[in-house]
Amino acid sequence: MPGGILSILLVYAIYTKNRTKSKKLTISAFIFFYVFTNPFLVNELMLWWEVAPTPISTVKPHDIGIILTGGATKEDKLPKENIFLGISSDRIGQAVLLYKNKKINKILISGGNISILGESKKREIEEIANYLIFSGIPSDSIFLESHSRNTRENAINCSKILKKQFLNQSVILITSGFHLKRATRCFEKMGINVTPYGANYYSHERQFLPSNLFPNEACFGYSYWLFREMMGYWVYKAMGWL
Repeated sequence: MPGGILSILLVYAIYTKNRTKSKKLTISAFIFFYVFTNPFLVNELMLWWEVAPTPISTVKPHDIGIILTGGATKEDKLPKENIFLGISSDRIGQAVLLYKNKKINKILISGGNISILGESKKREIEEIANYLIFSGIPSDSIFLESHSRNTRENAINCSKILKKQFLNQSVILITSGFHLKRATRCFEKMGINVTPYGANYYSHERQFLPSNLFPNEACFGYSYWLFREMMGYWVYKAMGWL
């Protein structure tokens, strides 16, 4: 990840006894930091990687919209009765827009909880379902797949549900724009033809502004998500999951 790479360059520059190498490593660290905190360059990388948004007016009606979980709500935040939206909550918003515009008839939410530091007091999949209901979507139009822990399992488990309950029905896949390439290919690998529909975009329309020449620490965070997703994509490809 960007933070790790930068740390390695700087630590090596400090501890190497070769002054010439130390100087080169320090310069490399500076260049690396500048590139991945530069608003224009990071935005260009995001524009290149993300699947472009689809105008909602051009979307044909589909039977089912699948929402992939992951940061859409803050399930570790109390009180339990409140729903706190997370960094990827635009996935929920786009699903609501598609439903309200009669582009999808049913919604399948896919994703399970991954316990790292103890069990969460809330489940993201249920939080999303509750938010959809509060937004006016009937509960009988919402279906849950709660066992997936990653994108590949999303595809495997959703394909079982689709083939068993919704055979030959058309599907829209809703996830973050930077995640859409990997997710779409995972579903296609499982024999499910999906229409990709992006949400939660980190990129913005190209702008040539003087302020874009200066480092922005938020861009370093965006670089993390880009590195992480690109690494995930190539790992999945190497494993034969795409």
